Amino acid sequence: MNTEPPEGDELQQMLVSMKQTVLERAAPRPRRRHGRAGVAVGVVALLALGTATGAVALTLSQQDRPAAAPAQTTEPVPVPSATTPSSAPITGRPTPRPVPTPTAPTVANVPTSCRDTVPGEDYDRLFGATPLTEIVASEQASTGTDDPELADLGEAPAITCRWMDPRADVSGLELRIGPALPDAADVLRGSPHQCAEQDHGLVCRATTPADPYPVDRITTWFVRDDTYVIVSQTNFPTNGLLDAVVGEIWGG
Repeated sequence: MNTEPPEGDELQQMLVSMKQTVLERAAPRPRRRHGRAGVAVGVVALLALGTATGAVALTLSQQDRPAAAPAQTTEPVPVPSATTPSSAPITGRPTPRPVPTPTAPTVANVPTSCRDTVPGEDYDRLFGATPLTEIVASEQASTGTDDPELADLGEAPAITCRWMDPRADVSGLELRIGPALPDAADVLRGSPHQCAEQDHGLVCRATTPADPYPVDRITTWFVRDDTYVIVSQTNFPTNGLLDAVVGEIWGG
């Protein structure tokens, strides 16, 4: 293969051939109809340009506007009800308690005989064959008490029973029953003696020396409603005497 550059006539011939080729290509050719296609392409380009411009404008306008606050959903406020608030303690309906009916004072049945101050079957157990001295209200001169502190305990006893052997020194028992003053129980509570509630009444006891004898005297006061009972016994023990007397006066 010849790789040397053309010279002389060959060069001139090549230049003429190239010139003709250029002239042929430069000759005008019949034009095709591209009008509608160009219009369509222009419309499409304009639409695309308009769309892009509108999108840019919309984006810019959205950036200029302040962002709207997110919508808040308002929940309905619950209407206060008449029920118990949840913070309050839940308690059931209080159970009605029956109101105790005040009972009328039991009427005291003061015995008119010393042998009736205790049940018949208890008489011998309590007093045996000890001689009895009975003093009724019309024969009473004292106020029914041996203690000066309790001089206003009540009126003169309705009945006084004394069980004592005349040959004895101070041994014996004395029982007094009579009407008590309205404040008799308060008088007893204010005394230095030992008192306690018993048998729907107030009982008090005191022990004092039975001078000049080397024995003690035991005094028992019992007040219930409007009646008093006083038992004084010296060297004369008993068992359940007060209960027996209270049972005969008030029925138990």
